[in-house]
Amino acid sequence: MAQFKVIVTDNIAREGVDILKRDGSIDVDLRPGIKNDELKKIIGDYDAIITRSGTAVTAELVENPGKLKIIGRAGVGLDNVDIEAASKKGIIVMNAPTGNTFAATELTMGIMLAAARKIPLANSSLKSGKWDRKKFMGFQLYNKTLGIIGLGRIGGNVAVRAKGFGMKVIAYDPYIKKNKAEAVGVKLYDTLEDVLKESDVLTVHTPLTSETQNMITAREIGMMKGGVIIINCARGGIVNESDLYDALESGKVFAAGIDVFEEEPPLGNKLLELENVFVTPHIGANTIEGQEGVALLIAEQVVDALHGRAYVNAVNIPFMKTPLPEHMQRYFDLVQKMGKLAAQLVKGRPEEIKIIMVGKNFEEDLCERTFDAPISYQPFTVAALKGFFDITLKDVSYINAPYLAKDRNILVSESKTDQFDKFNDLIVFIIKTDQEEKTIAGTVFSDRSVRIVLFDRFHLDIIAEGTFLYFRNIDRPGIIGKVGTVLGNNQINIAGFDLARQSGGAAIAFVSVDNPISKKVLDEILKIDGLIEARVVRL
Repeated sequence: MAQFKVIVTDNIAREGVDILKRDGSIDVDLRPGIKNDELKKIIGDYDAIITRSGTAVTAELVENPGKLKIIGRAGVGLDNVDIEAASKKGIIVMNAPTGNTFAATELTMGIMLAAARKIPLANSSLKSGKWDRKKFMGFQLYNKTLGIIGLGRIGGNVAVRAKGFGMKVIAYDPYIKKNKAEAVGVKLYDTLEDVLKESDVLTVHTPLTSETQNMITAREIGMMKGGVIIINCARGGIVNESDLYDALESGKVFAAGIDVFEEEPPLGNKLLELENVFVTPHIGANTIEGQEGVALLIAEQVVDALHGRAYVNAVNIPFMKTPLPEHMQRYFDLVQKMGKLAAQLVKGRPEEIKIIMVGKNFEEDLCERTFDAPISYQPFTVAALKGFFDITLKDVSYINAPYLAKDRNILVSESKTDQFDKFNDLIVFIIKTDQEEKTIAGTVFSDRSVRIVLFDRFHLDIIAEGTFLYFRNIDRPGIIGKVGTVLGNNQINIAGFDLARQSGGAAIAFVSVDNPISKKVLDEILKIDGLIEARVVRL
């Protein structure tokens, strides 16, 4: 009997369906063209849904998700999926960004050449019986500057091919590191404006998000050189169509190559009337190999995810713990416990959480940031948020933890540095509330133990495991002995004791215990003269 049910709501290549069907634990329901009203009634019966662009996976559709835990998009773009709504419901959203990379790349190069050399116009003219060579004067790509917005998989592959044409390639992508751009011979600029000013040809390769909607308008076109070519084979709406039309008519833009439109099909679109606009009907992924590729990739990912195996290309959970190197998995566990510790000891309403990654261990990003994900953090930041919210909320996951912070107006930031408080390898959790700010830091020792080494201004050495009595007291003789006496009188065994103090001021202690500490015992400890606060902490 099947353990899982998967519904496929758009036509995907047979090879992908075969992968699902060959798995004996999956029941596949092929329902291409199903309407959202009907789908909403049954979607909770399925563990996963696989779609292309024909199904809009809206917040309303996943309002009552039932068993649904995976949304698979057989393609790159995710503008038909409400990622944030799915994430808040704990649903994994995955796509297949590599399956049709070469198909989209080659279409971009083809439409770029078509626009530069007016190939479709020349073809139509000759076939109509004319021989009008002078009319089709174009310009060559050699020695021209290509500006790429979005240097991800497709943008990067376009860059490599453009270099083969002898083009100078520059790019804007705030999520790509400069050394990655340099590896493919691309100069990465810090601002979009700088790319616009230098480009002879401009091509966009980002998804459609609130960040990229109307990224190119009359204002941006005004910054460009006269006679520029603009290519959009990514998503309709990135380039404002009305402003592009005006620029094409005025001659500011020499030509445009467009595969995607704000409304599809683009019935009545004024751009189709212009001779210097070269269009295709959203065929970027339409190669035999491309369609097989996305179907195979998304099917394999869904099967792996359903069975709890490692998978890739989940845009709202851009990592799993298991693919991390072993020593980094320990930092992942450590910072999650640091989040739990902060939640149990901090006072006030949280306003800001900072994660600082210190040292060579954290030099390379362990998840690739892209325009696709509305919230994108390193795995350690997500682990810290999950640990923090686990203490007070139910059903917290690595998927929804960042959204829980966003919904509560908690500002989350992350940074990297070479040194922090004389430590060279460290991960730091800083939380600011409306009452106070606390700093917790930890590291992984050579014996693989995960340890908390800083709490506020106090230096510690705590193995981050088990139950602790935490207390803060006035730094004077006798208090520690009295705490030990209370614990001993109540048959609570002390497994470890770590004390930190500041001369003439306050002291703190973390006492590791083998037995539960009741409220009655805690109240007894709080009555000790000189004690400021005491709490039970569970890591």
